[in-house]
Amino acid sequence: MSFIQTFQFWNSRKNVQYFKDKPADPRIEKRLIEFRQNSATHVEALDLGCGGGRHTELLVTLGFSTHAIDLNPQMLRCTKDRVGGNNIITLKRASIIKLPFRNNFFDVVVTTGVLHQAKNITEYQLAICELSRVVKQGGLVCLNIFTSAKLDPTYRKNKDVFSFKTKEGLDMTLLNKELFYNMMSWYGLTLEQELSEDFVQENTGERSVLRCNFIKL
Repeated sequence: MSFIQTFQFWNSRKNVQYFKDKPADPRIEKRLIEFRQNSATHVEALDLGCGGGRHTELLVTLGFSTHAIDLNPQMLRCTKDRVGGNNIITLKRASIIKLPFRNNFFDVVVTTGVLHQAKNITEYQLAICELSRVVKQGGLVCLNIFTSAKLDPTYRKNKDVFSFKTKEGLDMTLLNKELFYNMMSWYGLTLEQELSEDFVQENTGERSVLRCNFIKL
C-alpha cells in the first residue's frame, strides 16, 4: 500500500470512529493508578500513537503531565476533541521512529497497537530504540502489539521474514513474543509482567494481541 493509501485508511471516518469508541484498557488503567500512587507529584507521560485518545484521556484524568503523538491528523483531532479543555502538554504529529522529545524524559509511556505497524524488522528495532531513548531509568511502559501467534490466511508475505500485508494492504511486522521480549531487553526494557496473549476481533480482522508492561533498567 502506498503512503497515500495508508494515510487515507487510518484517517478515514470509519476508522477514526472505531478508535474513538474504544474505552481505555482496564489493565493499563490499573497499572497506571498503582504507578501514580507510588510516584512524585509531577509525572511526565506519553501516549505514543494516541489513536482516538482513549489512553490520553486516561492519563489526563489520572493527573499525569500528558503528551500525545500520532502520525494521523484525524486521530489527533479526535484525541483533542475527546480530551476537550483538559491539559495536554504536547499534541502533535510525529513518527515512532523519530520522537520529538529529549532523552530520558518520560516516567510513563503507553503505546497500544503501534509497534507492529513497522514495515520491517529494522524499522521495528528503530522504534524500540526510540521508545527506550525517551523513557527515564525506572520508567514504565504499558503496551500491546499484534504477534505471529495467529497469522490470518489473508496475509500476504513481504520480502522481510517477519513482514506481511493485510487484506487492506497495510504493512505489519509480526514477531513471536520471545523475540519481542529479547528485542526490548536489548534496549534496557525489562519485562515487568505479561498480562495476556489472546485472540481478539479488531476492525482489520482477528488478531493475536500481546499485552504486557516493561520497566527501563
